[in-house]
Parts: sequence; C-alpha cells; structure tokens
Amino acid sequence: MAEQVPLGIADAAVPRGSHTRGSHICTFFSGSAQRDDVVVPFLAEGIRSGQKCVAVLEPPGPRDLLTRLGGQVDQGHSVETGQLELPAPADAYLRSGQFSTEDMLGYWREVATATQDAARSSFIGATGEMQSVLDHPDGRAEFFRYESLLTAVISALPEVVVYDLERFGAEVLMDTLRTHPRVIVGGLIHDNRYYIEPGKFLTARGITR
Repeated sequence: MAEQVPLGIADAAVPRGSHTRGSHICTFFSGSAQRDDVVVPFLAEGIRSGQKCVAVLEPPGPRDLLTRLGGQVDQGHSVETGQLELPAPADAYLRSGQFSTEDMLGYWREVATATQDAARSSFIGATGEMQSVLDHPDGRAEFFRYESLLTAVISALPEVVVYDLERFGAEVLMDTLRTHPRVIVGGLIHDNRYYIEPGKFLTARGITR
C-alpha cells in the first residue's frame, strides 16, 4: 500500500507518489475566514511534513494567511527557504495578461520541475482560487476546461481548490463538482459522485480540448 500523506483536514490523506485523479480536490466556503479554516491547516501540515507548498489566493492575501500560519508553524523560515510560496494570482494565473489553460498547466509543471531540481521534496501541496476569472461568464468555459484537464496532468499532489459560495451561483457550483474527483464537505473528504471524466465533460459543454 502506498504511503498516505495527511492533508491536515480532519483525517483526510492521499497516497504519495501517485498519479491518481483522487487528489484533485475542491471545497466550498463562505467568506475568507472559512476559506482559511481549510487552507491554513492544509499548508501547516505540508510545512511540517517537509513538502513544497504553493498557495495562490485572492485578497485577503498572503499577509493575513502568514499571520494565521504563524500560530502553527515557522512560516517565516518556510518563505525564506522557498518551501512556501504565496504568488499573487496575476503572477500565476494571469502571466500573459489573461487566463489561459495552457499557461496554467505549464505553471504547475514548472513548479514541479523546480521542486524536483532543488531536491526539496517529491510532493507538493497546492491550493488556489480564481474568483476574478469566474466573475466573468466569458472566462468560465476556459477556467473549467483548465480544471477538467488538470486532473489528468497533476503528478505532484494534492491540489485543493477553494470556491466562495457567497460569490457564485448554481452553475459554477455544479461545474466545480463535475471537474473535481473529490470534495471536502463538513471537514471530511469524499469521493465526488458528480465528477465527470474530462473527455465527456468537455464534449458535453462544447469546449475544445
């Protein structure tokens, strides 16, 4: 049996070194405090375990997150050594000036390669949100194309993607569930029965692969 890596969220864990789709996880929150109730323990567990950790979050951003992390781990040392990275969304998701699936998949590949080259860790804990893209209906198709394809691309696991229920309606909620094999509900991680394989999802939505 593969070694299980804890997520810091209840008793949830994922297998190390696996390419399983089951580590692409979504969760929902209402307001930044609830978001950080998931993100902070997730990152703290990763730091304690020696994992490379990347968090791409919209405001309130890194300063508030670092303050909360400081109650659990030495976040200053983690930032100094590069173990913890907190890039702004513009530096990760919007490097070409607009959201691009290819750019984003390339970004995560770069993070994984740099981590392996530096011999920091064979495992990356990543978390992110992209509310500003989802605020514009024209950007949603491209975003969920990315989310669907990311499941097959991720090799440095896991990634927990967080969505604010106060900002988005049922359409975004359902597409989120359709593109993430696992979901965190009530502090527990569950297999997601609404998940659709990328090929079927993209075809049904008329989205070019």
